[in-house]
Amino acid sequence: MKIHLAWIPNSLTLGNMLLGFISLVFSGMGSASNPQPFFMAGVMILGAALFDGLDGPAARALKVTSNLGAELDSLADCVAFGVAPGFLAYRAFFSGMLVSFMGYDIDMGVAVAAIFPLCAAYRLARFNVDHVPDSFSGLPSPVAGVIVALVPVFFPIALFNSLLSLMLLTACFVVTAFLMVSTIRFSKPQAAIAKHFPGIRIILLVIFLAVFIILFKKWSVFIVIGIYIISGLVSFIIQFIQDHRY
Repeated sequence: MKIHLAWIPNSLTLGNMLLGFISLVFSGMGSASNPQPFFMAGVMILGAALFDGLDGPAARALKVTSNLGAELDSLADCVAFGVAPGFLAYRAFFSGMLVSFMGYDIDMGVAVAAIFPLCAAYRLARFNVDHVPDSFSGLPSPVAGVIVALVPVFFPIALFNSLLSLMLLTACFVVTAFLMVSTIRFSKPQAAIAKHFPGIRIILLVIFLAVFIILFKKWSVFIVIGIYIISGLVSFIIQFIQDHRY
C-alpha cells in the first residue's frame, strides 16, 4: 500500500518539475514587444513553489518518505527554481547585453543568467549530503526562484529598460544567486511555525498575514521575503562576532 501512496507526494514533486518546464516554454515565447509570456513564466514558477511546499508534508503525513522522493525533489527544484528562473531572467531582462571582444559580440547576459542555475544546483547537491533539521545552509532555492519569478509578475518589463534599473536588477539577481551557496543559516519557516504557533496562535497568524497582504498588496511578498533574508544575515553577523571576539 505504501508503494502506491508514495506516488501522491511524488506526483506533486513531478508537478513542480512540470511547471518549471512550462515556465521555460513561456520564457522562450516572450519578447520585448510581447512580454505577457514572461508573466506566465513567473506564475508557473510560483505554482511550482506551491507544489514544492506540499510534497514533503504529504510524504510525512502518509509516512512514505524515501531517498527516491528526496532525490526527485532536488532534481525538480533544480529545474523549477534554478534553470527556469535563470532562463526567464535572461529572456526578459539580460539578453542583448553585448560586449565586443576580438571582433565578436559576446552576449554577457548569458553569463549573468547562468549564475542562477549553477548556484541552485550546487546548493541542492550540498543540501542532499549535509543538512540539519531546523535550518537551511544558504538561501533555499524555492525562495530564490520565487524572488526572480515575482519581478515579471508584479512589474512591467519596460520598467527595466533604463541602465540604472537594469544594473539594480542585475545586482539583486546575482546577490540572490550567491546567497543560495552561502553558508548563512536561514530558519525553516515550517519548523518555526510548528514550534512557536501551536493551537489558536496559528489561526491568529493566518489572520495577521491576511490583513498584512490586504494592506501592502504586492509589496507584502517582497517585505516578507526581505525580512526572512535579513533575519538570516543578522543571525550570521551576530554569530560571526561571537566566534571572533577576543
